[in-house]
Amino acid sequence: MIRHIRHAEMDKAAWDLRHAACMNATWYGCSAVLDAASPGWEALIDEEAGEQMPILWRRKYGIRYAYQPFMLQQSGPYSPAPANADPLRFLQAWPKEFRFADINIRWTAERPALQGTTLTERINHELRLDKPIEMLRAAYSENHRRSLRKAMKGTARFDDAITTPEVIAFLEGSEQFTKWKVGGPERDAMRRMMAVSDHAGTSIRRAVREGDELVAAGYFTLWGGRLIFLKGLATPKGRDLRAMHALIDHVVEEHAGSNIILDLAGGNDPQLARFYSGFGALPVLYLRALVNRLPPLLRQLKQ
Repeated sequence: MIRHIRHAEMDKAAWDLRHAACMNATWYGCSAVLDAASPGWEALIDEEAGEQMPILWRRKYGIRYAYQPFMLQQSGPYSPAPANADPLRFLQAWPKEFRFADINIRWTAERPALQGTTLTERINHELRLDKPIEMLRAAYSENHRRSLRKAMKGTARFDDAITTPEVIAFLEGSEQFTKWKVGGPERDAMRRMMAVSDHAGTSIRRAVREGDELVAAGYFTLWGGRLIFLKGLATPKGRDLRAMHALIDHVVEEHAGSNIILDLAGGNDPQLARFYSGFGALPVLYLRALVNRLPPLLRQLKQ
């Protein structure tokens, strides 16, 4: 039976033990990461089945609603046997007090109609790094191979010793963060999540410099055999240098021949999908679940 567990009632040690036993466990579902992404999170838990799903929430206009925090791509549910787990069962058990939710959940091919709930497909991209680098690069698109031949010209060089504060300052000072309207709460959550990864020793930070100028940077976290590209970008000069092509290829080369999955954590934007698929990454579907059980007047405000 699925139970709604409030944050004050949460046994986080038990949560993490169950999570570690789940075949589809990810870094996103660790209690410390959830604490960082959405302090006060709650959960739906089926202790008998060992299945669980976090509820990440905040409040607006006095209404509590569930959302997908910045940099935390999916919210489960997590299960010891994900092939048997039904995300819709958790949506059917959704607490009535959360009358609005805009969250990302595991893919399910069967999607019967749920009153007040809309499910739409979303796309991630993943690349298995279980082959030698020569074979991995052979799967790159011709455009990517051409870009890599042009990359890293002149005084451009990799920086594998860049610090987290440097990455954060680079991201927050970029034109992209302004364009994406990444506000204070999202930046605070990003800093907390990176601090969790740094503290656990799971973070990998890579950058490209042109001379002394930082032109591209990426922050990754490695957990459970999955290397997640949490956030990264290149400056206009970096894009001219194909610096992000070189940075991703550099990370692929570092982990080639392993059993690691490079999770690129994106691809809904067609341009980004082309960029990731150019490395041979394959699309993996998940779902956006929009639950809207607000009164009619408020319902239109949240569409």
